[in-house]
Order: sequence, then C-alpha cells, then structure tokens
Amino acid sequence: MAATDDDAAQVVAPRDWAGEFAVAHVSVPEARRTAERLLPRLGFNGDLEAARTIVSELMTNAVLHGAGDGSYLVLRLAPRADGALVVEVVDNSPAAPRPAAAGGVGTGAESGRGLLLVAALGARVTWAAVGDRKTVRALLPSAEETR
Repeated sequence: MAATDDDAAQVVAPRDWAGEFAVAHVSVPEARRTAERLLPRLGFNGDLEAARTIVSELMTNAVLHGAGDGSYLVLRLAPRADGALVVEVVDNSPAAPRPAAAGGVGTGAESGRGLLLVAALGARVTWAAVGDRKTVRALLPSAEETR
C-alpha cells in the first residue's frame, strides 16, 4: 500500500518545551526530573543520562553564577529531528560563563567542573547575552553524529 499525505501527517516531529524555575538550589533536581520525564515525550531517543547531566550542570551554574536581579531561570529542551538535543538555560546575568581550564580545578574541589563535564559528554556549549540576561546552550549530538 502506498503512503499518502495523511500518513505523512501522522509522523510525530520532535517538539520543544520551556519552563520557568526559581533561582534556588531546589530547582536543579526539579529540572533534572522534568527533563527525564519530558524528553521521551518530546521525541528524544538519545542518551537520557547525558541529557539529565547536562540539564543538571547548566542549571547548577545558573543558580550559582547567574542569579542577577531576576526571579527565575528558564530551561528549554529542544530535541531535533536528527536525534540531537538542544538544552538551553536562561539566567539573570549577562556575564560570560567561565569554564575551568582542564586540570585547573583542585582534586578536593566540589565545583568548577560543570562545563568541562558537559563537553566531556560530547556536547558543544555556546552562550549569548541579551540585555541583562544570558542564554547558555548545549548541543548534544545524536548517537550517529558521534560515531
């Protein structure tokens, strides 16, 4: 049987989701659980553990370093049709993220490795400031792109 235009309309394309979170430590696990619950529903079939870790690290950085004067953070999850995932966090500071230099964080330090960890997972991190806010974006490539 040949495919029709109606059949093509039945294909579910990935969708985006965005939500607001308080600038508070409790928002980090809340955002991580939200990503874990929503990403499969949004059409993401990639590495869910890597995605959760990226959400956690970007949200932690925003809570610790991007508080500014605003009252909320925005998390955006955007699975792409090619299997990649875009994770964005908008915070309340236009200051550039400062990733630690490789080997530059002491072995006893409990922080300072977040963006290095995100990069180690294969994601490419970019950022852009608009007014008094900034968006930090991580692109986690699809499994096929990393082979």
